[in-house]
Amino acid sequence: MLTELLALPPRPLIAIVGAGGKTTTMYTLAAELAQRGKRVVTTTTTNIYIPSKEDTDTLIVATETTQMLKMVKNAWQQHRRVTVAGTVIAAGKLGGLQPDQPYELLTRGGADVVIVEADGARHALIKAPAEYEPVVPPQTNVALLLMSAEAINQPLNADIAHRPERIAAVLGIEQGDILTPQLIAHLMTNTQGAMKNIPGQAAVYLLITHVSPERLIMAQEVASFVKHISSEMQVPGSALPYEWFRL
Repeated sequence: MLTELLALPPRPLIAIVGAGGKTTTMYTLAAELAQRGKRVVTTTTTNIYIPSKEDTDTLIVATETTQMLKMVKNAWQQHRRVTVAGTVIAAGKLGGLQPDQPYELLTRGGADVVIVEADGARHALIKAPAEYEPVVPPQTNVALLLMSAEAINQPLNADIAHRPERIAAVLGIEQGDILTPQLIAHLMTNTQGAMKNIPGQAAVYLLITHVSPERLIMAQEVASFVKHISSEMQVPGSALPYEWFRL
């Protein structure tokens, strides 16, 4: 389980950024924590699709903080997993909270854990953020940086990457160049790449998804380069959402 690979503090405020399965990872982690008796809020500071009944126990939509806190506190009487959004927008999507509201939910809303999807990637495998991204709550104490193993050793283009021009700029390469494990490691540890806007107090994990058997060695190479650059960053991998392991 993913929770077994994360050293979570007593009151985790977890931000998930990057590409390759943020929403699935958020709900997977919430389910694991709820099974351990935790009261878990899942939310976003960007946009997410309306969750299914398998993803969450109930959905609360409220813009004003006081009303939101009251509704969440009442929800704990029946539920362990609560998804909170600011608005309902077009195409079945939910608009996110303000950056300070997740911390309010943690400190005043009765939640044991708050998990925030703080970035968008339009279903790409890897990304670098735009100037206004990601929207990470300043009180975040755990950051999960996501990427898909399917991007490793692929040419940099819009077929696999969200904002490929930003990746090229951060790494000093051209679109069409191969995203080698070493280049990806630099992207994942760069403060203009995956580490952009991550608070200094946050424990940081690089989560590599879609690590099929044929991609295992490549993912391990990324992990090795990452640990060489940033010895404190741990790198779990997964082949399926509920099957995590250390790389």
